[in-house]
Amino acid sequence: KLTGLTVEIVQEIQRRLSNTDPIQVVPWSRGMDKLNNNPNTLLFTMARTPERDRLYHWIGPILSIEYGLYVKADSKIKIDKLEDAKKIGLIGVYRDDIRDQTLSHLGFTNLDRASTSTSSFKKLMIGRIAAYADAKRGVGISANTAGYKASDVKLAFNLFKSHLYIAVSKETDTELVAIWNNTLTEMKKDKTFLKILKKYNEEANQN
Repeated sequence: KLTGLTVEIVQEIQRRLSNTDPIQVVPWSRGMDKLNNNPNTLLFTMARTPERDRLYHWIGPILSIEYGLYVKADSKIKIDKLEDAKKIGLIGVYRDDIRDQTLSHLGFTNLDRASTSTSSFKKLMIGRIAAYADAKRGVGISANTAGYKASDVKLAFNLFKSHLYIAVSKETDTELVAIWNNTLTEMKKDKTFLKILKKYNEEANQN
């Protein structure tokens, strides 16, 4: 049974629109491939960046999210500015997502791309990489899934903040996108959206 904040938001939109399309769990790279090549396809959640903005339609925003670089709790690595991070050794990133794309765009050549943040966490703990990039709210999940604790790592550097959306394939009818956005707006107005956020201990983004 699928669970999670955005899953519940999407399911509530579907319920209100009498939409029964299935939600599939796929690797991010496969999801991106489907999004890029198939109309009427949604992928969630995705950070909306200037590079991505024109490539898709957008439903949201759903959340604001902050990313950081994490090192082992006993690490002596010190990062005072972004340029320092280019010299610390390998940095684990989630392949093809905003962490990978942003750091690549900024000229990082020391990225270790993995299929999950959990994989990067494990690599960090066994010393295969020097740091890894994760959402601040995702560290605990990555740690637990990898068999560790969040306290086994520490934040070494704040990277950036982004807004998360539901991305929609470009060939999708804009009227359909508008209907989904309007339904999300109604959920925000009648407090259903806020109720779901509170269930997951998240703060509302009503913009």
